[in-house]
Amino acid sequence: MNAAASHGAPSRPVTHRIGDEWLMAYAAGTLSEGQSLVIASHLSYLDDAPARISAAEAAGGALLERLEAEYMAPDALAKTLALLDGPEAQPVPSPAAPKSRAGTKGDPLPAPLHAWLGRGVDELRWSFLGPKMKKVDLWRGGPNDQRLWMLRAGPGIDIPMHGHSGTELVLVLKGSLTDPHGTFRAGDIEECDGDIFHSLRTGEDEECICLALTEGPTRFRGWIAKLLQPFIGL
Repeated sequence: MNAAASHGAPSRPVTHRIGDEWLMAYAAGTLSEGQSLVIASHLSYLDDAPARISAAEAAGGALLERLEAEYMAPDALAKTLALLDGPEAQPVPSPAAPKSRAGTKGDPLPAPLHAWLGRGVDELRWSFLGPKMKKVDLWRGGPNDQRLWMLRAGPGIDIPMHGHSGTELVLVLKGSLTDPHGTFRAGDIEECDGDIFHSLRTGEDEECICLALTEGPTRFRGWIAKLLQPFIGL
């Protein structure tokens, strides 16, 4: 049974999945705190997450061996590993996908996000973003001025045309979002780079809640959105 179905969400496969390069970085522990939280939350919707992580770890190991053979001195990797195994080395926990989706029955937050926040979605301090739209800032840091935040919008809401200064990851937690790349529902994740401008619309049936990881300020095209940008903090 799909993990999302066990908590009352529609029983459907996740059709928009994160790319393998993200899984390799997640397995290696090289992502920022915000990025790791988004990926862990996305993986909690996937029944095959442990297998995908294992495959990513194996692929990363194979790539490292190939790089050692082609570009590194014969004993470079051995010396590095010996240093890591020394008395001062600290164990690095291996990431694993949680087995359940929601932290609390009826709450749409994935288990990793709920555990990180220590509270449910209705306990967060939501602030005004626009008509029938709210947001909450969760974290800021990492390279490229990364910003982790959540959007909560009513049904049938148009989100203005915008782009970002770098990578944008959007994970749908409840409801749906539609843009030129398709329709994204709970568990689906969309990745856009800094060259993409898009507008989105929430589904007509219920509110939409999303977890977003963006880099740098949002770039709006409409003059009204640009005018409001200093006040909404995006």
